[in-house]
Amino acid sequence: MAERNSAEQTSPTEKGNEKPAEKESLEDLLTKLGQQINSSDWLQQNTPEKFATENPEVAKAFKRVAPEKEVEDSKPQDNS
Repeated sequence: MAERNSAEQTSPTEKGNEKPAEKESLEDLLTKLGQQINSSDWLQQNTPEKFATENPEVAKAFKRVAPEKEVEDSKPQDNS
């Protein structure tokens, strides 16, 4: 069998005496994401109008399909 070199056998925490990354719960990650979204100006800079200008063919296709989707979503669902 081929021997593994010592770098492969050493775990990341042993290499640089680094502490393992703290585990974050899904709730923590979602909270952080929400804070980043709320503090970002991405939505102000990236408007539907800007998208349509930069991607006219995609915007045209989306406009054709979107009204159909709205009709499907507004139909009452049969939950029997």
